[in-house]
Amino acid sequence: MTAGSEPRPLSEIASDNGLNMSDVAAFSGLDESTVFRLWDNAGWLDRVSGRSLQSLISSVPGIAEYSMAHSLVKRRDALIGRLDDAGLSVDRAALERSAVAPQHLLNALEAALCIVRGDSSQKVSSYLARFWGQEQDQALGELYTHENGLLLNPHRLVEASRDLAPRLNRKAYSFHSILALNILTHQVSKVAGTPDPDLSHDGPERRTAFMMRGVVMGALISSNDVELAERYRRELDRTPIYAALEEWSFPTYTRDGRISSDFTLPSSLLLRNTAQEVLREIESYNDAYVYYLVSTYIPLALRRDPTFGSRLAELVAALERRGAGQRDRRIREACNALVKRLKGMS
Repeated sequence: MTAGSEPRPLSEIASDNGLNMSDVAAFSGLDESTVFRLWDNAGWLDRVSGRSLQSLISSVPGIAEYSMAHSLVKRRDALIGRLDDAGLSVDRAALERSAVAPQHLLNALEAALCIVRGDSSQKVSSYLARFWGQEQDQALGELYTHENGLLLNPHRLVEASRDLAPRLNRKAYSFHSILALNILTHQVSKVAGTPDPDLSHDGPERRTAFMMRGVVMGALISSNDVELAERYRRELDRTPIYAALEEWSFPTYTRDGRISSDFTLPSSLLLRNTAQEVLREIESYNDAYVYYLVSTYIPLALRRDPTFGSRLAELVAALERRGAGQRDRRIREACNALVKRLKGMS
């Protein structure tokens, strides 16, 4: 995100390519008077029209790269300043090192600003809801983590998020508020833990059930509590709304399925992206989370897509590797039982 961070006049970029003002006008098709007005102005990007910029991008090497880098840095610096005013300090070095797309990171910083600034519940829920997805979730997670994260004081964001959650939960029913509450509680529970999740609501409403899923997933990641994974499995078996939301979550998170406000999926769905993500998680996540995958989610996924994104053989191999040498009998037996079932399907 640092490339092209210093403002450069159009003349300098053109000169790097051996072009003069007349050359740029001829190649871009712009009037020479238009090029002249932009030529020596370091702030020319803020003055050029969209159509003229397209002409320059298509005719002068380096304009496209400079335009993107300049836009990213300009937004980054503005956000860092506003976050600092709100009490959040951004680690610029961590921001540069991150493998996440810079646009997603800047969107996440904007979300953090909305949270700590105490923006209206409607505004925050509408913005946060758009982080339901792998890349967006990863960007947001880099703000909350205490290890090599983007913030020097993430506890401030965690505290503000905890304060915000009850306000989102009181908000009148809306799809955005349901997604936002899940996303928020998931991020907080991943890094700060959570009181013992109460899964035993009598006939939980959709918002409560989806929020609880976010809490449970975060708690599994942070605590490695196999008993919690087992309790979640049992509750899902007896509570249809948990099962429906569980089945909906992965395919929409990975964009195999369209995010739908009624939380439904098409009857026929190839879980290609979901399979890739689950295989990654089997290899890299802790035992409790893997037990959740094996005992709860993967059986649901196989009902929707018996081919598991055409990657059944890889799933068997991953489960055999993870199950081998497991000291926890429940995890070992769950892996072995699922492997046996999968081999019977092939």
